[in-house]
Amino acid sequence: MTLPSPDHESILSAPASGGFWTPVRILIAALVAVVAVSSGAYVWAQSYDGKIPPRMSVAGRAVGGQDPETVRALLQERVDAILVDGIPLTVEGETKNLTLATFVSGDLIEDVEFDVEALLTALMASHHENPLVDTLRMLSRAAWGSDVQTVFTLEEERIKQRARELFPDREILSQDAAFAITPSGEDWVIDVVEGRAGREFVWEPFLVELNARLSRLDGSGLALSLADATPEVSLELAASQAEQARAALLGAPYSATLSDEDRTWSMTSQDLVGMLAPGNDGAIILKESAFEEWASSLLSEVNQATQDARLVVENGRVTEFVESRAGKSVDEDALMLALTVRVRSVNTQPVELIVNTQEPAVKTSEVNDLGIAEVLGVGMSSYRGSPTNRRANIQNGVRLLNGILIAPGETFSLLSALSPFTTDNGYLPELVIKGDKITPELGGGLCQIGTTTFRAAMNAGLPIVERQNHSLVVSYYNDPSNGNPGTDATIYEPAPDFKFLNDTGNYILFQAENLTSTQDLRFTFWGTSDGRAGSYSPPVVERWIPVGETSLIETTDLEPGEKKCQAAHVGADASFVYTVVKADGQIEETTFTSHYRPLPEICLVGVEEEAVDPGDNLGESSTVESEPTTE
Repeated sequence: MTLPSPDHESILSAPASGGFWTPVRILIAALVAVVAVSSGAYVWAQSYDGKIPPRMSVAGRAVGGQDPETVRALLQERVDAILVDGIPLTVEGETKNLTLATFVSGDLIEDVEFDVEALLTALMASHHENPLVDTLRMLSRAAWGSDVQTVFTLEEERIKQRARELFPDREILSQDAAFAITPSGEDWVIDVVEGRAGREFVWEPFLVELNARLSRLDGSGLALSLADATPEVSLELAASQAEQARAALLGAPYSATLSDEDRTWSMTSQDLVGMLAPGNDGAIILKESAFEEWASSLLSEVNQATQDARLVVENGRVTEFVESRAGKSVDEDALMLALTVRVRSVNTQPVELIVNTQEPAVKTSEVNDLGIAEVLGVGMSSYRGSPTNRRANIQNGVRLLNGILIAPGETFSLLSALSPFTTDNGYLPELVIKGDKITPELGGGLCQIGTTTFRAAMNAGLPIVERQNHSLVVSYYNDPSNGNPGTDATIYEPAPDFKFLNDTGNYILFQAENLTSTQDLRFTFWGTSDGRAGSYSPPVVERWIPVGETSLIETTDLEPGEKKCQAAHVGADASFVYTVVKADGQIEETTFTSHYRPLPEICLVGVEEEAVDPGDNLGESSTVESEPTTE
């Protein structure tokens, strides 16, 4: 949920109705008009030049008259504390810490994205380049003031998941009444099993309050309540559908067909035994999970991934050509609906599969004359010291990217090119600290891919559409020019992504190389140059932010006394300038700023099931395999 900042000019244009204009305010307005023309008011207003207007506040905190950079640092400090420390969450009298970020492959993946830049823009919006108008606006702010709420995006589904993981035994989902089916010769006996009431988390008021707290940068504790939940399908309703289920079983098999290929897939009575369930509308249904299991073999035989035409360049020459191929995908929802109708009506007429096709973005016919003539830009990064699975994931990303052709006018999405993030697509898990658990997470290390692509795109002079820096300073992503942070780009499904635009008018070939002997990545963009030249300045660190004390978290995932730690990461504010010189000599400059949060050392300490104070003796210490930190 994104909360917009208020309109700061509304007070100047508010209608004189509804009791808004009190006699005192009318008098003030009249005085403002008189005083505004005086030199004293002008001089006073000019004292706010480059500063936040008077009587402005953020979430109730006065910031009027302060330098924007000072306010930026204060806001970042507060945001950092909320994201790193989390929020106390209480369920039925038990309080645990609800984390709002997870440490994954050397970076914090945040469930709340605060837009500090938009907040500062809103605070400074009252200023005007015309001195008289600026004076009037400063006087207006002095008379009425304004409070600005924070702008942020909240990943609500991730928050729900984290809360459930914190309190895994509290929520009991209700269960509908179900069929118990047993064979009886050539017939079937349909018994009905009564459902179960449950107790489920009440999310709406909790999320409303969480949004309100975050808009005020308030990290104080919250409560999450539970409420009784009753089954949607009662014993009586299920019993009324028992004969429907028996008739459906006796009428089996049902089938799906692909006429063009003369292929048929059968749904037998044995398949239906685990699939039939009573519906809440009085008619039997097919259970989604069981249906998906039955359909999995069908989908694997019919579905086909889209393949763009690809080229591989080695030593400046094309060495491999992969033809394009259209993708095919069965409309699984339509298939389930059609088979449900057949089963309900005991209609054994085959269901014709609906197969959607996806044309490749780059077809073989379009790449006969690519104009892949020269190098547009190169990006480099080092992954030296990475653990085994991280290196494997990086190599898998290189495999997926090497040879991709980016069409003219295409906005290239790195997440789309690397998806899906599954073991079937070649990704391996890394162990990460998530709350008080150590769990495997797929795809660790792909931010190395994001950073290298960002640098290649800039050196090619391409427009950057979407980029977000990492939350932490990690040496893997420091710039090779001076070792400072600032020129990195993070990616994580479903967001953030890294995107750039191919505005060259020709195809771009993405050549991805993994230099395993030195553990470096080198990404090269090939194409046809229009005379532009892209470059970026070495990143400058404006300030380093020290870390706090070690955070100890008790867990039952480790043996009592065992200790596993994630290294600390110092924070920083950094910036650099991205420059594109066009063929006609026109220069475009973009300043990229990055804030990196300080993260203290985080240690999980093993305790018994009944948590006890481990005291000073925490046992032998070991470390979760992770990336090195930059001090």
